[in-house]
Amino acid sequence: MADQSTFDRVCAIVREQVGDDTVELTADTKLAEVGLDSLATVEAVMACEDEFGIEIDAESNPETIGAFVEMVDALLEN
Repeated sequence: MADQSTFDRVCAIVREQVGDDTVELTADTKLAEVGLDSLATVEAVMACEDEFGIEIDAESNPETIGAFVEMVDALLEN
């Protein structure tokens, strides 16, 4: 997975949470638009923590794929 971008890896996690491998995702896609409610968003955040070996602030609530990716990238830089 090292050759996949953060965007691709986050999208894969979101698709898994949605249960649809074919859903189109862009940086502007709102998580709620693809069916992620607050619980599913928390589960996606936890999956990203495991995937990337980071700890995301429990208060973080990204609204879009782009915001999610930016949050992960910022934590990876630290």
